[in-house]
Amino acid sequence: MMMTAKYAGLVLAPAIWAINTQLGLVLPYADCGTEMSSTLLVCAAAILLAVGSALISYAGRVSAGARTTLFLCDLSTLTALIFAFALILQGVGSWLVNGCQH
Repeated sequence: MMMTAKYAGLVLAPAIWAINTQLGLVLPYADCGTEMSSTLLVCAAAILLAVGSALISYAGRVSAGARTTLFLCDLSTLTALIFAFALILQGVGSWLVNGCQH
C-alpha cells in the first residue's frame, strides 16, 4: 500500500489525462448523433479519478516517516491536483465549444 500511495498521483493522474485527451478527440463525433454528451461524462469521471489519486497520495503521507517519502507523497498529491485542474479546463472547453460544428 505504501508504494502505491507514494506514486498514485504521479502515475495515475497523467495516465487518466492522456486517456481523456485521446477520448476527447474521438467522442465528439459520436456525440453529434445523440443528445447526450458522453464527452462530458467521461471528463467528469476522469476528474473524479484524478482527485481520487490525489487523495490516495495524501493518505500515504499520513503514515510516512522518512522525509523522502513525505516529499514524494506531497509531490504526487500536487501533481494529481494539477492534472485534475487540467481535466476541469478540458471539460469546460468541451462544454462551451460544440464539436459538431466544423
